[in-house]
Amino acid sequence: MRKFLRLLGISQSECIHCQSPAMGDLFLCKECIQDIKPFHPIEYTPIPYVFSYRVFGKYEGVLKSILQQIKFSNNPFLARWLGEAIKDHLWEFIEQTNPDIITFPELNLRRFWTRGFNQIEEILKGAGVPYQRVFKRVGFDPPMARLDKKKRIKASQTHTLREEWIEVLEGKKVLIVDDVLTTGGTISRLCELLLSVGAEQTHAFFLTKEF
Repeated sequence: MRKFLRLLGISQSECIHCQSPAMGDLFLCKECIQDIKPFHPIEYTPIPYVFSYRVFGKYEGVLKSILQQIKFSNNPFLARWLGEAIKDHLWEFIEQTNPDIITFPELNLRRFWTRGFNQIEEILKGAGVPYQRVFKRVGFDPPMARLDKKKRIKASQTHTLREEWIEVLEGKKVLIVDDVLTTGGTISRLCELLLSVGAEQTHAFFLTKEF
């Protein structure tokens, strides 16, 4: 099976982070797998329009290597594995916030055509979390990772709500799951949209935070 997966480009013999021998059909060695755990304490600074949020870890080390492999090597299998790995932490926050709706930011069309999947959707599937597609994206902006703060703010304006959800969101508590917290511009824009149509509360869960 492992040889077959390698032929498809979805498995490899070396750890994607440290190049030690990978375990089984995974992309990581035993030591790097053990490094995937919540980081505390993380400084929680207020984000406009966000009632509360939780961060799993720092955008560095093993977590950074995993997310880059998922996003830039088009690896949905690793995304589902990561969802399984962080599910307890995510479900703990879900139980605390008790959202009516769980959703995630959409990719722009160019990025989705290139990657073929939304990494957050695959992570949520791996974590066994039910979700809804509340947002849509317009335009063809480059990936956020390539943009400075000013351009990130502009790009965040390309997020909007799907028409069928506008009348549904009133009075609802919504949790948005995303992979990296950088400036907070995207999550702030999404939560502002939700509150503008009557959502009661907006919360966010991030896999990582840049420092």
